[in-house]
Amino acid sequence: MSNYPKYRVAAVQASPVLLDLDATIDKTCRLVDEAAANGAKVIAFPEAFIPGYPWWIWLGNADYGMKYYIQLYKNSVEIPSLAVQKLSSAAKRNKVYFCVSVTEKDGGSLYLTQLWFDPNGDLIGKHRKLKATNAEKTIWGDGDGSMMPVFETEYGNLGGLQCWEHFLPLNVAAMASMNEQVHVASWPIGMPQEGHLFGPEQCVTATKYYAISNQVFCLLSSQIWTEEQRDKICETEEQRNFMKVGHGFSQIIAPNGMEIGNKLAHDEEGITYADIDLEQIIPGKFLIDSAGHYSTPGFLSLSFDRTEKKPIKHIGESAQETVTYEEIQYGSKANVKVHS
Repeated sequence: MSNYPKYRVAAVQASPVLLDLDATIDKTCRLVDEAAANGAKVIAFPEAFIPGYPWWIWLGNADYGMKYYIQLYKNSVEIPSLAVQKLSSAAKRNKVYFCVSVTEKDGGSLYLTQLWFDPNGDLIGKHRKLKATNAEKTIWGDGDGSMMPVFETEYGNLGGLQCWEHFLPLNVAAMASMNEQVHVASWPIGMPQEGHLFGPEQCVTATKYYAISNQVFCLLSSQIWTEEQRDKICETEEQRNFMKVGHGFSQIIAPNGMEIGNKLAHDEEGITYADIDLEQIIPGKFLIDSAGHYSTPGFLSLSFDRTEKKPIKHIGESAQETVTYEEIQYGSKANVKVHS
């Protein structure tokens, strides 16, 4: 690219309306409106924002969580759907790019998916979390390399990962190979227990490492935990004490690892903004381009398979209307299109 624009970005710190698809979609659209009204051109949302993170997986066994899983399943996002159309309309009326992480229902299974919308209101692609973390495996299936995109836009090359994907060196290397410049890092909350191995500090550190390693601006977006969510799924005092209010850590991180933009308190619902200049990436690439001049392909390399991996392949045409894979995946009737 020959143009390195300066513009405003935004990272949301907020709570969903837990297990309520319609209400959380409406809240997401309001936040897009607010961020755009304050000048943001690219907007980031937390992990599993629609319709909320399944915190019950850390509070009890599978039997305890089944009733909440059923609610999550019934309130997940399908493509195409009215929910997607509402998100599309929010992008279009505000002329912005935004990335929102949702629980997506595809067939009979759920997946943790970042959806990307452009200023035309098109759903230009999605990223499914490649491997659900620990107890998350009871909720979400796996993604693959076919849904690990970076989008070439007038605001630079945009991409994203979710939560612990930022801890995996091969993920970092794969994203570097696509010359990403602005990165959406979607997180839930930092685990609130004092001394927890993966509290807010560790999550921020992982995102700062990502920014420095790949020389990108990181839009780190996290949820906050609220009394309303606690009342929804905590059934004992022990569970209520486990989940403490707040513990958000949204911020915007420059390629040198420094936080820029306005700060938010850990229990504050709001949006952090920063004005970024993509030209600032160039000096960093002079020093380190891990997928280019600073790589060592003679003895260290990564094979990045971006082909689709499906467990069942249908051979031949049915009597019904034939649709393409892209139409099935992204929903051609929901104002969407696919960029490879």
